[in-house]
Formats: sequence, C-alpha cells, structure tokens
Amino acid sequence: MKTKLLYVIVSDEKDIYLEQGYVSMFSAKMQMPECHITILTDEKTYESFKDVRKEETKYADEIISIPLDPELPGQKRSRLLKTNARNYVDGDFLFIDCDTIVVKDLSNIDNESSSLCACWDSHSDFAHNPYRYICIRDTRKLGVDISKETVYFNSGVILVKDNDFTRDFYKRWNENYLKGYQKGVKMDQPSLEVTNIESGYPIHKLEHEWNCELKHGIRYLKDAYIVHYLCTNPSRSNDKQLFLLNEKEIFLDIKKTGKIPTEIIEVIRDPFKGLAEVTHCFAGKEINFFHTLTYSFFIKQFFKKDRDMAMERFFSFYSKVKSKLHH
Repeated sequence: MKTKLLYVIVSDEKDIYLEQGYVSMFSAKMQMPECHITILTDEKTYESFKDVRKEETKYADEIISIPLDPELPGQKRSRLLKTNARNYVDGDFLFIDCDTIVVKDLSNIDNESSSLCACWDSHSDFAHNPYRYICIRDTRKLGVDISKETVYFNSGVILVKDNDFTRDFYKRWNENYLKGYQKGVKMDQPSLEVTNIESGYPIHKLEHEWNCELKHGIRYLKDAYIVHYLCTNPSRSNDKQLFLLNEKEIFLDIKKTGKIPTEIIEVIRDPFKGLAEVTHCFAGKEINFFHTLTYSFFIKQFFKKDRDMAMERFFSFYSKVKSKLHH
C-alpha cells in the first residue's frame, strides 16, 4: 500500500483520543504490517507523548508536529489540523478518524484515481440524512443553503491525492472552518460541504464499506474495510452501548497499561463480536424520531428512578381509553 494512513491526534492525559488512535493504528498494522502511518499533531500534544503515551504512538512511522496556540481548545486545534492536513503532509493519504478500527487490508484504495473521495454521511442521500436539519442550520451560518443538495459527505474517512488542487481545496476548507467557528459552528463537516460546493463538487463517492458508520450502517458491516464506531457520541442515558468500543472504560484501562486487550483484538478480527448481545435495528421514520428533542425528553424521563413504570402505566391507561373511544 503506497497511500499513507493519516491520523490527526490532539489529546492530553484527561481524554481518550490518543487511546482511540492507538487502537485504530494497531488494527491497521494488524491488517497491513507494512503500511505507513502518519500522526499529525500539535506541539502541546507532542510534548505529552511520554511514558505510556509514548508507547501509544509506537505504530506511527512518522509524527508531524505543528505549532498552534496551546491556549486554544483541543477541539479547535484538532479541527485546524484536520481541515488543513493536505498542506502539512506530503504524499497521497487516507485520512482516518481515531474512533475507528481497520478490519480489512486497505491496499485497494491505491486503485482509486479520483483526487478527493469520501463516503455519504449516515449512509444516506441528503434527503434522508437523520441530521439534515442540523446540517442545513450550520451551513446557513456560513452563508450557503444546502436544502436542495442531494449529497452530504462524512469527513471521518477521506482519500486525498497530493496535487495543487487538493492543497488549494484544503486551504479553502480551513478558511471556511474558521469562518464557521466564528459563528458558532465547531464541527468540520459543514465547512467541508460548503467547500465542496464552492469548488465545483470535486469530492467523489467512496463505497459505504470504506467508512461503516456503525450507528447507521450495520448493513455494510460484513464487507467493511473501516468501522467507524463513533465512540465520542455514545448514548449517555443507556446502560449498554451498541458496540464494545463505545465503552469508555476499555480505553481508560489502555491509558493505564498501554496494552491492547484481547477482547479488542477479537473485535478487529470479527467486528460482529463487538455488538451488544441484544441489539434492535430501526429504519425509516423511526430513525428520525430518535434524533428529536421529543425522544431526548422522554428517554431522560423514562430512566429516572421509579418513573419508568409510572410512565408505562400512564400510557397503558391512555391506550385503553383511546381504544374504547374508537369503539
């Protein structure tokens, strides 16, 4: 594989971002021992690579450290590096978010001729994207109405060839990110969408298997190359997460020892083993419901002590009354 794998890591001793990247890099080397891995980081993070944290960078063949204002929030430093990565790193690269595992050899990506490639966000066209409202709201803050767009790309896995066009594209993406940040848009995908539109839609579609967003793409898990388990966005109200690597505690253990546990290695070999024992699948309008404030309100109420049965009794009574009224 001649294309580099690129990880952007901004982290300190209090978070688990380095541990996520460590697991993902381990999984890449497990599938492709000879692959070239580059870490792009900032000086503040680089200085923290000591002791166990140094051990967690051992799978990187190259570490590029960029001077950024250490007083900036970590999230902003991370986005500044990610949105301008093309101008910090030489050679073709496949950017991969840290909250991923590589479950197959990625060498086939070298056969892709397009300069910029990414997968559809949430494995859907934009009309059915469960985050459509948020995407439209955020891009409008950047002065662009995307309500009639058909495609919205996920920035978790991006293939980028090294040429003048992609370097200019990343420069504009970085500028758009900063413009959006000033207006309260802290995510990088809205500015990626705006940059894609402004640049004449150069981003080509990668097949879903290259960025299997587990929350939405279980259909693609069997043939996935990269599993994007979205560890930084777990359900805060649930006692059992969808996937083993959504459990923060497993990364806290790695933080102490610097060792990859056997259970993670088994999940890399067979990602289905990482799924929760009891898992329900939903589609269509039900997915949209799970992204509403209504659902958020009811789920919080349901899990409050002694309120779950009270709510069930209320809705049971309501259903009986409604049934009698209709008959």
